[in-house]
Amino acid sequence: MQEEIIASVMDGKDTVALLPTGGGKSLCFQVPALAMDGICIVISPLVALMGDQINTLKQRGIKALKLTGGISFDELNTLLDNALYGNYKFLYLSPERLQQEIVQNYIKQMNVNLIAVDEAHCISQWGNDFRPAYKNITVLREIHPLVPIIALTATATPEVLEDTISELRMELPAVFKNSFVRGNLSYQVFKEDDKLYRAEQLLKNNSGSAIVYVRNRKGTIEISEQLNSLGISATFYHGGISAKEKAEKLESWRNGRISTMVATNAFGMGIDHPNVRFVIHLQIPESLESYFQEAGRAGRDGEYASAVLLYNEYDKMYVKQQFVESLPTTSDLKKIYRTLNNYFQIPYGEGEFTKHNFAFADFCKIYSLNTLLTYNALNNLDRLGIIQLSQEFGRKSTVQFLISSEKVLSYFEKDITISVIGKTILRIYGGIFEMPTAINLDLIVSKTGQSIETIISVLKKMEREHVVEMMLQITDATLTFLVPREDDKTINVISREVEALNRKKSAQVNSVLHYIDNNKTCKSVQLVSYFGETTASKCGICSVCKPPNSNLSNKEMQVLAKQILALLEGNDLSSREISENLTFAETNILKVIRLLMDAEKIKINPKNQYYLK
Repeated sequence: MQEEIIASVMDGKDTVALLPTGGGKSLCFQVPALAMDGICIVISPLVALMGDQINTLKQRGIKALKLTGGISFDELNTLLDNALYGNYKFLYLSPERLQQEIVQNYIKQMNVNLIAVDEAHCISQWGNDFRPAYKNITVLREIHPLVPIIALTATATPEVLEDTISELRMELPAVFKNSFVRGNLSYQVFKEDDKLYRAEQLLKNNSGSAIVYVRNRKGTIEISEQLNSLGISATFYHGGISAKEKAEKLESWRNGRISTMVATNAFGMGIDHPNVRFVIHLQIPESLESYFQEAGRAGRDGEYASAVLLYNEYDKMYVKQQFVESLPTTSDLKKIYRTLNNYFQIPYGEGEFTKHNFAFADFCKIYSLNTLLTYNALNNLDRLGIIQLSQEFGRKSTVQFLISSEKVLSYFEKDITISVIGKTILRIYGGIFEMPTAINLDLIVSKTGQSIETIISVLKKMEREHVVEMMLQITDATLTFLVPREDDKTINVISREVEALNRKKSAQVNSVLHYIDNNKTCKSVQLVSYFGETTASKCGICSVCKPPNSNLSNKEMQVLAKQILALLEGNDLSSREISENLTFAETNILKVIRLLMDAEKIKINPKNQYYLK
């Protein structure tokens, strides 16, 4: 469908491209942008994807640059000058960066040939990855009203598609929707008491790469260590590690030095790696949108691959508790909004655009608030335009000791204050020598009797002397009030949207649970039906179409035969030993062994062991 989409853009039409993960969306705006005079503005929330695409363009001799966070005003000025005068073809930027007046002023002067909005579902209130800053992308339509817009996404329900077109103010757009069916991808759902054992069985003979998704940062570290102890090369990835460490881990995984990436959902958005044979979810995802996108990272080379979701009964209870039972009602929002204004001493009718440092834990403690409910309420207030939270919201300070416990105790002897604070941290937090550990600065204050300033000073001194490595969040976030304080009136205006958002979140979780429990309808058909595709036929390879003990398809038999032959290279093995090293049902393994013997690919010795002919 790429050619039709490109032709639509070349005709100057607003265009929507719905293509599955790995469907080649970037080509749909890169080709027409190269064919026309001027520069293409690309809005993307994915810093990793921006970097990947720019590197690919540069390797082909195409001039492209990006505006991300962490650059100085002078550097920003220079980059914008280059974009304006340097014959660049692509300018990538985040929706947050677009809000800057200097960026908008430069774009006004540019000869823009196309506006590309990647992950366009982020503009919809009902999209899974809603980003408030996406609402302001329409400033580009005001600056360049005649320039066509192309919106690209891989996960849009019919409702999200309609909302996206409306929010982007697209004029009679041409909508291209490719089938979301992935014929080479086997969706499998299994109820498992020992999920790690099943994951081990799947991964131990994996010849390609794999991704294992877990819900929290600590889990990524623990699972990767367990896999390594089982002989499966693995590393971990989450939002709290440094950019340098992320790049190193990604490179090790891509080039095959590490086979398995254990990650939170911070990993994978925009990551293009063809040779992923398994994507395994060890916990239930919060929505089919996120699951479909994460599972879709398997088999992007077109070869057979598996997306496996492992769950138990506790997982089903937990996902409801975390994402449904803790949803804030309109009255919860009123209470927390009123409390927030009191906390910052905002007078009635004032406070608009005032910015404040915000300590979330302190706020919840002072007013005895439920932390999960409050966290969700603040995110809803941010999403609905009442407040704005900085991107640091929800991050915690982390510390890891870099030297042995004996050397640490010797180091503490030099300074009584360091000793008091350091030993208190060691008593409270186990595992702080093995991995970066989230610490509560307020708790350390109460346990040591030292001021917050003293504790921060001591931690920074230990960091300078390479005793610890840390990431310090002195406050949880910066919070900006976007409207004047009117207490209940403020929330009444958005009450309908609050109720709709809660219904939507409950429906998303229920859709995931229905997908897990429905063992009568093909898993692929279930997934694509959710995204409005009603004509898909059975895939023939999922856990419904092909239960573990059923007959194998020709493609699966070929995969199994290759695995058996690989096991027998240099080893004589019995059928039991072969079965223990493979994830297929024993009846199917025996069947393929017989076929390999009939084809004279293998033989059997007097000890009933099979060997390569």
